[in-house]
Amino acid sequence: MPTSAEETTDVRITRQDERAAKILVALSRNKRYHPREGDEKNPSNKKGKAEKEDNSKETMMIIKAWNLAKPDPVENIPSRVAKLVDQFSQPIKKQLTVSDVKEDQRRLMLGKDEVKKKMHPLLTGSEIKRLTEGLDVTVYGPGKVSRTMRFKMWSSTPVLTSGWKGFVDACDLKEHCDFIHIWMFRRRETRELCFVIDKTKYSTITKPLAKEISDQIN
Repeated sequence: MPTSAEETTDVRITRQDERAAKILVALSRNKRYHPREGDEKNPSNKKGKAEKEDNSKETMMIIKAWNLAKPDPVENIPSRVAKLVDQFSQPIKKQLTVSDVKEDQRRLMLGKDEVKKKMHPLLTGSEIKRLTEGLDVTVYGPGKVSRTMRFKMWSSTPVLTSGWKGFVDACDLKEHCDFIHIWMFRRRETRELCFVIDKTKYSTITKPLAKEISDQIN
């Protein structure tokens, strides 16, 4: 049976109701439009990482070709020394980082596993134990540059230090665009430990390599 007009409930909106409604609307807007704390300060990590790394197809092709290259270490050693090389290690390859050439760092960081695999076979047991203190070595580079350095372990990381900063300046080494091969060798007559570094520069590469590309280096 239809409800008559007289039986319809008379709903009255009070001032308190209006005030409560306004508060709910305001709270709703705050919840909807205000970003969560830290959202604006911390943009997507994936986007930020992508912008800071080189993951281009062009760079992938360049690095694959560079990885296959086999430069002759003798080209960066004076002929009088080259005649006395007993044996070269397998080369360690890497893209130079900001910390490798930074003024206040003064060291070249090498991969622990690579040093153990490629360079330890040229070291005696005594020399390996002394790496915590460091071994004096001569390092040769582009243009027959040579510097006396210290090959040692910093905590668990192998580094070339001491004369490294002077070597960086003399060879004009730069972060990101410079890629190096580094070999260890021993002089036959003196048994002195030495290193030789070959540099390849790619001016189009201006950022650290994305993992997908750096994994191509071996």
